[in-house]
Amino acid sequence: MKDNAARESGPDLIRSIACFFVVGAHFYLNMGYYDVPMAGPKMFVMTACRWMFVTAVPLFFMLTGYFKKNKKADRSHYIALVPLVIAYVVISVAKMILYNRLYGTIYGVKEIFQNLGNYQIAWYMGLYLCVFLLIPFLNKGWYALDVKEQNILLGTLAFLCTVYPVFNYIAPSYFIGIYPVLFYFLGITVRDRKWKANRFILLAVLAVTLCVEASISMFFTSTGQFDWNLISTADGTYGTFFISVCTICIFLALYDVKIKNRFICAVLSSISSVSFEIYLFAGAYDALIYRYLKQIVNGPVEAFWWFFATVPASFICAYLSSVIFRFFESKIPLK
Repeated sequence: MKDNAARESGPDLIRSIACFFVVGAHFYLNMGYYDVPMAGPKMFVMTACRWMFVTAVPLFFMLTGYFKKNKKADRSHYIALVPLVIAYVVISVAKMILYNRLYGTIYGVKEIFQNLGNYQIAWYMGLYLCVFLLIPFLNKGWYALDVKEQNILLGTLAFLCTVYPVFNYIAPSYFIGIYPVLFYFLGITVRDRKWKANRFILLAVLAVTLCVEASISMFFTSTGQFDWNLISTADGTYGTFFISVCTICIFLALYDVKIKNRFICAVLSSISSVSFEIYLFAGAYDALIYRYLKQIVNGPVEAFWWFFATVPASFICAYLSSVIFRFFESKIPLK
């Protein structure tokens, strides 16, 4: 999802971390984290990490703004969508065939077309597609404003997107779904204004915020299990206040990092260039890995240490598959 501009190690690092966060978040869903009591030190650590992992989506949108701020409504912009659509269709169909093999027939031909159309097999594709189509017009609107108006717009979007549900009686939930626009504009702002902040302070704020989120999730749940409507919502989690703070801290701490080691830069660049494919492939490897892990352990707490084996394994397999897929996709003439 990144333009062929000069490589910057900081954004590549952020994108690689965000990819890992996506795979890490899948651990919770696959191992039943949301169905067990929120108690104990392991659950506290897992909950803090869970909140950190969900920053992946807003980080991706900040990167989109960072790199696509100059895009216009021309052929070059829209043609860039074609490889994403090809990857989405091919990999999603392959995943549905795999799921049929693992779990019995779930997807017939009709269901395959339905799930491709409603993005149930890869929900982020539908969200990114909508933002992608708006990018040229978001850019035009943003640069039609002066700096003061841009600041007011950011403040307005932050109010509309992040305050609910922390203060649901002050800011209704009508507009929390437009959080991608907030993070897109934040990405542009960081690129244009080159915001600087003390990394130690940013990481300290990040750590404190994650602990606060974990504490609220653990000790104020009304059900004893993870409560989706406590400091978040099932559909609007990514734009809520605490997630926004964490996202901004991570982005500002890393976007201008200069990595001099060529090997590390090459690895990060390679991961970054296939980030979308990693997201698509990871679900398939998760299905394989956690199908067998659940036969060995009985839940997320028991599988606590397995995280450090299963998540890297899924990530590496998804990455290697993405590189191979991109190689063959590159042979298709798209211009």
